[in-house]
Amino acid sequence: MISSMTGFGRGSFKSRLGIFTAEVKTVNHKYLEVTCKLPNSLSIFEDKVKTLIQTIIKRGKVYYNLIHEGASPHADSLFVDKELAKKYYDKLSYLKKSLNLYGNIDVSDIISLPGILDYKNREKNISKCWPSIEKATASALNKLIVERDKEGKALFIDLKKRLVIINDHVLRIKDKSKKNVKGYKRKLEERIEEISGTQIVNNGRLEMEVALYAKNSDISEEVTRLKNHILNFERTINDSGEAGKKLDFIAQELHREINTVGSKSNDYAISKSVIEIKSEIEKIREQVKNLE
Repeated sequence: MISSMTGFGRGSFKSRLGIFTAEVKTVNHKYLEVTCKLPNSLSIFEDKVKTLIQTIIKRGKVYYNLIHEGASPHADSLFVDKELAKKYYDKLSYLKKSLNLYGNIDVSDIISLPGILDYKNREKNISKCWPSIEKATASALNKLIVERDKEGKALFIDLKKRLVIINDHVLRIKDKSKKNVKGYKRKLEERIEEISGTQIVNNGRLEMEVALYAKNSDISEEVTRLKNHILNFERTINDSGEAGKKLDFIAQELHREINTVGSKSNDYAISKSVIEIKSEIEKIREQVKNLE
């Protein structure tokens, strides 16, 4: 079944390296576009995260956020530059004395200065984080899919309802078009009688006029194509996978055919059904923009 492009999922995984929480939010977009936000220490996993997301999501704008709490993957590699700290202290003491400043120089004043505290990255420790990140991300994606499928089901029901309305109007148009030529012939006979004051008319000429009218107003091909497009649309919304673009194309074809019907017909009832169908198609096109 069809799936929506909008949704949100959040998943967490706890390990000895801390708690990893992944958040995935998706919104409508013409193509697939993934934006990732990871802690600096874990940024090396961005490509892996994108690959994992792309195996699940095929269309939409994806916002991914990874939160890491607890033990750092390289906490044991914290480095303090004591020599640099001593130089800072000496310079600050000199500055304090030169400017006749009051107050003490605290540790908090020094450790905030550049280069005092640093991490020595140890790839072997960081690499151990990926299984936890993968599990948290997979959990978030699973919850996202559930939410997208739920909204997709609601869209499915709405689209089916609109297809029924369109199909009903197409059947009315088909029925009315058959009666339209007979009605035109009758009105033409009445008009000739009214003008000439006699029922004697040139049957050959009359039949020619009716045949010309029937040819110019024939919408049988358009009606057949409309019914085929409706069936194709219904089959597509029952399929799983990326259906949004295909459904939008079918809706365009429906709109093109019904426009042709409207331009060929001068019957009020048919014109009314054409307007109703156009209205439903516009609503459908708005809805399919939300589909993957």
